[in-house]
Amino acid sequence: MEALYLTIPMAMCIAGFFLYVFVLAFRKGQFEDIESPKYRMFFEEEYPVQSKEKPSLTKAEDKKNGPTDKP
Repeated sequence: MEALYLTIPMAMCIAGFFLYVFVLAFRKGQFEDIESPKYRMFFEEEYPVQSKEKPSLTKAEDKKNGPTDKP
């Protein structure tokens, strides 16, 4: 019986924590659209996403361009 005095408040604290995390996720919009992510894998993008970084040169292109003074 004495164990219940400890385990019930601990269980309530854990349940309260998970309820708090759920409410935060709900407010941030995590559960707004639950249907489209499962269908997104069937659609291919027409063009691949380009990174904003400048592509690195290959060794052959480096030799062709020669050294540059630009930093």
